[in-house]
Amino acid sequence: MEQIRNLTAAEAAGPLPVQLRGVVVDESQPRERALILADETGEIYLTATTNLFAPYHQKDLLEITGFTAPGEFAPIVIVTTVRKVGAAPLPAARPASYQQLITGAMDAQFVEISGVVRQWSPIETNSDVWQLVLAANGGTFPVRIASPQNQNVQVDAEVRIEAICFYSFNQKRQFLNPVLQVPQGLEIQVDKLPLTNPFAAPLRSSVSLLQFTPKVLFGHRVHVRGVVTCFQPGSLVWIRDDSSGLRIQTRQRDQLSVGDELDVLGFPGYGTSTPLLEDAIYRKTGKNLPPSPLNLTDASGAYDNQDDLVAIEAKLTEIHPTLDGIALTLEKSGKVVKAILKESANSTASRNWQPGSRVRVTGICSVIFEDARPVMGIWQPQSFQILLRSADDVFILQPPPWWTTKRIALLLSLVAVLSLAVTAVVIWLARRRLKAQANLRTQAEKEFAAILAERNRLAREIHDTLAQGLTAMSMQMQIMEKHAQGASKELMEHLNISQKLVRLNLKEARSSIWNMRSQVLESGSLTGALKNILTQLTDDTGVTTGVEVTGQERRLSPVIENNVLRIGQEAITNAVKYAEAKEIKLLLNFEKTQFSLKVIDDGSGFDVNNPRPSEGGFGLIGLRERAAELNGELQIRSAPNQGTEVYLQIPLAG
Repeated sequence: MEQIRNLTAAEAAGPLPVQLRGVVVDESQPRERALILADETGEIYLTATTNLFAPYHQKDLLEITGFTAPGEFAPIVIVTTVRKVGAAPLPAARPASYQQLITGAMDAQFVEISGVVRQWSPIETNSDVWQLVLAANGGTFPVRIASPQNQNVQVDAEVRIEAICFYSFNQKRQFLNPVLQVPQGLEIQVDKLPLTNPFAAPLRSSVSLLQFTPKVLFGHRVHVRGVVTCFQPGSLVWIRDDSSGLRIQTRQRDQLSVGDELDVLGFPGYGTSTPLLEDAIYRKTGKNLPPSPLNLTDASGAYDNQDDLVAIEAKLTEIHPTLDGIALTLEKSGKVVKAILKESANSTASRNWQPGSRVRVTGICSVIFEDARPVMGIWQPQSFQILLRSADDVFILQPPPWWTTKRIALLLSLVAVLSLAVTAVVIWLARRRLKAQANLRTQAEKEFAAILAERNRLAREIHDTLAQGLTAMSMQMQIMEKHAQGASKELMEHLNISQKLVRLNLKEARSSIWNMRSQVLESGSLTGALKNILTQLTDDTGVTTGVEVTGQERRLSPVIENNVLRIGQEAITNAVKYAEAKEIKLLLNFEKTQFSLKVIDDGSGFDVNNPRPSEGGFGLIGLRERAAELNGELQIRSAPNQGTEVYLQIPLAG
């Protein structure tokens, strides 16, 4: 047997031929196709493809042939022939500990182990197979046996069993836990009976559990008493005694309520940071008022109250569903605490909870520790959470302010949307206004062009008729003056007066033609036209002139160019005719969105607030009217004997 057990899975899959002689220790499943066979080296699991083992039973001495197989966990033998050669007693069970069982090396071995019964009940209702949970050497494992024959087997009894060790395992041939099976005909030996009245055991305080004691305790139940603070029927109960809170694991389903007094029997176990009672039973002994929770002022106060009923006031910052309930995020003095409620996320009781509320939360304190346990010494807590018993454990002290983060964000979003809408409307109106202005400007330019064309036509008519006629009259009068030499003095005076009148009217006609016609702009730019006017008006006068252009020079609309030309002409005329200037400068500035003209002279100047009447021109009023027509700004800076500066600035379409 030992040679087969020492094979690897690959070696056992050979297969290797086998001849064995041994005694049947127990039957296995399926009953007529599986046996446990033992020799002096150990036990092995046998199986057959047919009902080969139907005639054979426990203590039969058999000779078998077959071949090895890897099995699902440990090597086995598939039997091809079997022959009974007699009978033999069962081999002695080998003593084993829980630590040996959990190595996985004891598969199919006949072992003996002692322990304390933790649970004892049929596997199923009316079943012939019972199961007990045995605590031994610091661990627990199930033991299966046929209907018990020893009535002294009870919970908390010290027993000794002889059984075959099997394992549950996964698909990767990895064992999960040991399962012992007592062979047919063997009984569980009771070494020490439990107390007849287990609730007569001395009372222990919850804080005394798992504390140091020089006496070695065998893992028996302990007796505690306390008041119920929370319960989950059939699984968990929390109580509080005079020392602290305590968590109890139980399968008992008796109806409980908060405030019930309980006597509890259970096996001390290792919780996350404080002991708990496992496999517990309880009985009611009385009824009290629901216990008051311990008020926590900070997180450190929770670390000393694991599994006790506590209460904390904090700000509710977040609510989100979990797989089996709802989780609340609380903020207390800058620290985050979780509160867990195991119920439907759609519970009507929790619909009024709102982030931002100030709440008082009551529940069972569950301390959370650092991931790494210390080798020795105190395991330091990291944080804690509160297990809520119901939605009523959350009491709203103060609802959230109306100006929550969500509402502020919503309001800002609305303001942003409205701002965008207003901006869009303003842009649309501005574009509409600019379009209307452009249409008006186009219409005005067309009208101005028509007016300009008509003025040019009239100027041509005056030039071709009146001016030509006056010129002819002047020439005829010059001829008459030559032929009238020696005539009377009165006649010569009348001829001279007539000659002066003709010349004066001819001058006025030419002036009218000049004012009505913009032929200087028809053949050149605005800058060129202003230069020509400056040259014509200052020629043979000794006046120094200068023209300076900045920016990108370009043609402007006819309306603008004609009015700018007239304003510049008037300013130059005034400087030459009235101010007797010695120097005149023209500064033209072309920008993308505006144009400016500046006419500067060093003449006699005048009082801007009390100007002298204009002669032959349209004066300052005319200048301002033309500037206003262009939506421009006209500034005139002057003072007596300090020269004059005429500054025109007009906007241009982009």
